Amino acid sequence: MREIRHGYLVVEGCSNCNARSSFFSTEPVAPIDEYQEGKHHWINLGSSQAVKFDLECDGCGKVVVLDDMMGLMLSTCEDQRCEVARTAAEGGPGTWVYVALCADSTHASGKCVTEASVAALAEYFNANIKAADKEIVILPCIKCRSIDLCRGIVIADAGLAEMY
Repeated sequence: MREIRHGYLVVEGCSNCNARSSFFSTEPVAPIDEYQEGKHHWINLGSSQAVKFDLECDGCGKVVVLDDMMGLMLSTCEDQRCEVARTAAEGGPGTWVYVALCADSTHASGKCVTEASVAALAEYFNANIKAADKEIVILPCIKCRSIDLCRGIVIADAGLAEMY
């Protein structure tokens, strides 16, 4: 991991069109501003402590910049209509499913955390697992049935990889 930044995952919603927007803030206190931006009237929907980082290969020096990821969430979802919950159930007790959260949780823009970012995260976290029955699965938040209803714990500690 490199460029580790501690802060907040801030979620806003537009009261006019129900759009959702998330961003990462490194301010000492999570912003709660309400503001107008064109046709949008943004209100604060909440925030969680979070950590952002990029990845760098120790061997070749390749850097994966994770600008498209606003945070990681350990899924605790049990809604079997949700692909994230089904993936966790199919994987068994040694499988931990994390959701890579993007800036546009409604996905109206058609964008989410890229496959390249998800693959790099999965490779990084699985490389440090010592137990044969453990696996980390990373899914982009577009796989959640509804990110507003999806349950999980937003990761606020860069020591995630040291848990195994």
